[in-house]
Amino acid sequence: MTAVVQFQSLMNSYLERYAAHDSEGCADLYAEDAVILSPYGPPAIGRTAIRDEHAAWFLEGETNKSMTVLDAALDGATGFCLVAYSADISGEQGQTRIYGASLNTLKKDPDGKWLIHQTSLNELEHDMTQAIK
Repeated sequence: MTAVVQFQSLMNSYLERYAAHDSEGCADLYAEDAVILSPYGPPAIGRTAIRDEHAAWFLEGETNKSMTVLDAALDGATGFCLVAYSADISGEQGQTRIYGASLNTLKKDPDGKWLIHQTSLNELEHDMTQAIK
């Protein structure tokens, strides 16, 4: 199974939990010492902070989130993936589609399960998935 397929499966699990507003479930996909770097707020360091950050994100009303792994590689128990994401957010003008990208490093836990170790989020002006089609 390729790195893209493996990490897309992980992102799909994340999306299921995200759609259910399961902040604990989302955080469980991250390593205990994981970090999320985001232009939307201060770094979230550790699984507890990542859980709390997700709970706050769910209050913002983001819906219809999608994530596509554009590139990925792995070497033993470490890997990376570049992900394009998009979601609908509510605002004064109604629903708006936002786009972004995240670069993620991943590592395997002792049971061989992939966990996200670091995520760097970046907002974009367009849908990156359109550029690869």
